[in-house]
Amino acid sequence: MTTKRRRGASARAFFRNDAGQVAILFGLMGFAILTGVVGGVDLMRLYQARQKLSETALMACQFATRPSVVALVSGTNVTAYSSKVNAYIGNAIGAQRLGVALTNTAPFSYSGSGAADVTLSTNVKTAFSKFLNATQFKISATSHCFDTIATIDQPPSSTASATVLTETFGVTGCTGSSACGYLYAAPGTKVAIGTWGYTVSTPTNVSSSTVGYTGSTGVKWVILGHCLEVDSKVYSNAVPAGAFNTAELDCDNGSGTGGNSSISTMQYLAGGNYELRYFYNSRVKYPNYDPTYICGSTASDVSFATSANSTYISNSTTTTSTGKLRTNQINVYLDANTSGTPPLHQTIDGAQNLGGSNLIDVCVYSGNFDWVERSVRIYVNTPGNYWLSFAADGAGDSYGGAIADVRLCTGTCSGSVTDNFPWTASTVLFEDKFDSPTYSYSTSGAGAYINTSGNMTTSTGTSGSSSGWPNQTASGWGAAPINQLDYVMKSAIVGAQSVELGGTGTTAHRLISRGFLLDPGYYKVSYYYISDAKLPSLPTPLADPYCLSMPQTSSWSLPSGSVSNVTSRINASIAATAVDASSSYVGVFMSHGQLASTPVVGGALSSTTSYTNPDGTTTTTPTVAPDGVSLTSYNSAQVNPLIDLCAYATSWQTRTANVLVTKPGFYWLTFSSIGTTTEKFGGALDDVKLTALGGPSMSGAPSSYVKLPTPSVTPGSISTFSGFQIVNDPITVPASTL
Repeated sequence: MTTKRRRGASARAFFRNDAGQVAILFGLMGFAILTGVVGGVDLMRLYQARQKLSETALMACQFATRPSVVALVSGTNVTAYSSKVNAYIGNAIGAQRLGVALTNTAPFSYSGSGAADVTLSTNVKTAFSKFLNATQFKISATSHCFDTIATIDQPPSSTASATVLTETFGVTGCTGSSACGYLYAAPGTKVAIGTWGYTVSTPTNVSSSTVGYTGSTGVKWVILGHCLEVDSKVYSNAVPAGAFNTAELDCDNGSGTGGNSSISTMQYLAGGNYELRYFYNSRVKYPNYDPTYICGSTASDVSFATSANSTYISNSTTTTSTGKLRTNQINVYLDANTSGTPPLHQTIDGAQNLGGSNLIDVCVYSGNFDWVERSVRIYVNTPGNYWLSFAADGAGDSYGGAIADVRLCTGTCSGSVTDNFPWTASTVLFEDKFDSPTYSYSTSGAGAYINTSGNMTTSTGTSGSSSGWPNQTASGWGAAPINQLDYVMKSAIVGAQSVELGGTGTTAHRLISRGFLLDPGYYKVSYYYISDAKLPSLPTPLADPYCLSMPQTSSWSLPSGSVSNVTSRINASIAATAVDASSSYVGVFMSHGQLASTPVVGGALSSTTSYTNPDGTTTTTPTVAPDGVSLTSYNSAQVNPLIDLCAYATSWQTRTANVLVTKPGFYWLTFSSIGTTTEKFGGALDDVKLTALGGPSMSGAPSSYVKLPTPSVTPGSISTFSGFQIVNDPITVPASTL
């Protein structure tokens, strides 16, 4: 019994002692486990918050490169740009529901050039770690934004020109002669060109995903309409370097009766900058347009091209044709994929539905059958699958434009874009010495050496044969307010005759104007000027000579006010009188034909001038005068800007003015007497010239020039579509990234 009781006491003592040690052990282990768990929870929260900050910083950099945001950076408008990005960051932080505020007030930093950075900092309160005296932790995230504004801080070049797709139309099944080629029609029928009797009489107008043509690089194209015509050679010119064959979308459908068609391919595009390049060529020739090309970013850019005076090439034979209105037209589309098949548009004749909905580029003519390379700058905001489509959209007559060497690249495609400027440097496009027709005059009497019945419609000057410039339909000058001008024989500096913009009739305030079809590039207008009025004294600040070059870098001061005993150096029949000092003002204007009213050329001598207005109406009073100007509050951004101005000169002055054209179109050059209209004294002109200097990226471009306004859309502006944006009519070649 004793032994048994002793053993029980020892056991109870043992357990009493071990229980205390185990309690301590478990207490220490439990505290460690609890600390690890709650600490892990806090660490996980910190990690998640850090991830969200990193994502926000990255999204902020992407937001900072959006074209609509980058557009805020203009001159010194960096503050608005930074504020826009910082506001986005604030909204993004709120959307993340972090429950914290940033500790730095301006996370986006940009100085106006070079790189930009996003730095996000915040303090995250702990839930459990405060037991360890850790009440909050500081976290931060940074992201370097590559500069797409100044283009001096860019991602590594190794990824700058990756090719998404290349299509050289290298699959035909034949090589050799110009007639060697094949027609491809959905759902995959292939027939050799020249196999007459095969006809695609019923075009496919319902969108499909069936592949009709697979190129040599594996690009798969869906064909809608009649067919895709792939030729080993196009017309009289070889394919451009880099291409294998050419594709004609107004294809020969097997019977030569028509064939407007489209090709579409679906490609996955990640977010970022892209460039689309392709070559375009005309088949039908329009003499009124040669040697210019007519392309743009929107349908309105080419709407002026309505000539039907054409010839076409058929089996190496030139045939005169009429009524082929814009038969060469090729449209380019880019559309987000929504249904697995290409979205559709209707051709301009309403006859067919073809692939493509969002128009991003269009060409209707390339002069002299030369290849024109097009560059389209694209920024993808929403990654996903996109349909790239090319479609013929002119007359469906089997004579259409051709495309070659299609490339879609990330960043910028390798190699420089072809300079499409149609003339060599310093080519004189037009010159009028006002010597033809020749007018008779008397060598004696008060009105000696003056002919007051000059018909400006027949003053055509010289162009075309010597320079290859277009043989335009609108020959001669338009004159206003009547088709009549004084010709001066006594004081011409070049040849035998000059013209005066004053006049001895009932209308002293006169202008002459003429349209020129021009492509993007730099041009020079030159002429001679002399004033008719002989002023015995010069009011301040008038000097001899007194001319102003545009654009003016400072405010100008122009003389006005009455001057007595003024005589005419040209017409002795005008007695000495008091006139305004502005009587000999001549302003030189240049405007796009769709922005300002243009005089109708071809009226009878002395007939009242009619104008074609920007809205298409014809009136005798212009709705937007081609010489409308306020000299006291001149606005250089007006649609008909001044490019030069002369007020007084007692001897002939050689004047030059440079202009920059940024969009193909007809531009009207206007010389106008813009001084006081009550006198018979005006400025005289001689030897007017228009000279082509070079394309938009020419080396040695003029340091001073007037940039001519264009109809909407403005070159260099941004157009936004579903999922992406483009730069309209990029001015520089190659265009900068968005």
